[in-house]
Amino acid sequence: MDVTQVEMLQLIQTLATPWLDKLMILLSFIGDEEFYIATVPMIYYAVSKRVGIRLAIVLACSMFVNAWLKFFFATPRPIGVEGIRSLYTSSATGMSFPSGHSQGSATYWGYLACVVKKGWFVVLAGLLILSIMFSRLYLGVHWPIDVVGGLVFGGLFVSGMVWADGRFVSKLGHSVKLILGMLLPLVLLAFYHQTDGMKLVGFLLGGWIGYVMESKQVGMELPKSWAKRVVPTVVGLVLVFAVRWVLKAALPENGVMDLLRYAFVGFTATMLIPALFVKLKWYPGKPRI
Repeated sequence: MDVTQVEMLQLIQTLATPWLDKLMILLSFIGDEEFYIATVPMIYYAVSKRVGIRLAIVLACSMFVNAWLKFFFATPRPIGVEGIRSLYTSSATGMSFPSGHSQGSATYWGYLACVVKKGWFVVLAGLLILSIMFSRLYLGVHWPIDVVGGLVFGGLFVSGMVWADGRFVSKLGHSVKLILGMLLPLVLLAFYHQTDGMKLVGFLLGGWIGYVMESKQVGMELPKSWAKRVVPTVVGLVLVFAVRWVLKAALPENGVMDLLRYAFVGFTATMLIPALFVKLKWYPGKPRI
């Protein structure tokens, strides 16, 4: 155990107050899985399909590698260490290094900052990333080295996604994209196939295949009017969470079933729900068949 890191956490926790406890838990929630499940589809249905699918891919890949790194390093968390107070421990599953909340927020907000390219949004994204990192230290569920590691790995994934998209991804044909969408998750699965990895691979597989098929067969386009996007977006979010809940209740929680469950959730989000929107004439569609 690194005494310096213990002392750093103890120093941070001298700031503790009841209202700050609540604020830090709220900030930490912004780095939870539920936040991403809610906001990524919202971006996909209400803002931009292109940004939404790329955000989903880079986030899922980043969190897959995070899960593998946690498994590889197997670093214990500060939870239970004498002199350290730990709160919101329900968000602290698995091992400690690197911090999933820090890596996820750096990936999510970092990629959006690269897309938006507005000074105020870059500042906001940076503040949110740092605040989420700090919240994990304040709550006593991560070591300082964990949040720094998460920030570095998240930044690398964002840089890689921006580079790859600019160089060749956007220029690939339909068939090549479909093949890559099936091969990449399977390659990842060969390296790491624990339960958390299965979920992310399933989502990548179903989400990307659904997106490529939908682009070809349905071609959902967002209405020009923002007002017309509100109801479909809410309906889409409800359906995504409903499918996730039903499948979780219906299927046993093991590796293969987790993969199938999250694959169907991803396929529902990127293929079935857009097809429903076009069928109901909520959104226009231009299939390329």
